Amino acid sequence: MEIRLATRQDVPAVTALEARYYVGNLDPSEQAAGFISILHPQEWFSGAVDCAGLHVAVTDAGVVTGFIAMTPPPAHLDQVSSPIVRAILELATTVEFNGSPIAQQRFAIRGPVLIDRAARGRGLYAQFNSLTREVYRERFDVGVLFVAADNSQSLHTTTTKLGATPLAAFEADGKQYHFLAFAF
Repeated sequence: MEIRLATRQDVPAVTALEARYYVGNLDPSEQAAGFISILHPQEWFSGAVDCAGLHVAVTDAGVVTGFIAMTPPPAHLDQVSSPIVRAILELATTVEFNGSPIAQQRFAIRGPVLIDRAARGRGLYAQFNSLTREVYRERFDVGVLFVAADNSQSLHTTTTKLGATPLAAFEADGKQYHFLAFAF
């Protein structure tokens, strides 16, 4: 399995993979293994590719089996249509991490992160974490992310394997989420 920067040619496979694990497309029994809370349009993933913020895990046969995005926050809040992302950007202005408000530091939004079930258990998540810390530590000091409160698998993984710290809880579109941060 190879992990590399994504190209625009990877975007259709990435959006298809994300759609398969979107909470609204999963049976409740499948959600316990983790899920994606937001469906991103292909344009969003293309923008992540353009800013060198999307990595993919690819099999020898060229199949995308996972991805991780690490993108700078949008320059203007009015550019954000997602209520969840809007909430984390607003929290970044008031919540402190490492002694100062996150928005006063060089921060990135981490996610989405997804590994196809067939590729899990092979260390890809650890490789994604290691790679992104190495690649982005010169650009960013802090990474922020959110996890749905009812996504216990993802919350466990981000706190134990990534080492992210839960900093606040928030509500968006009637659902509860955790706001977390980690140092690069």
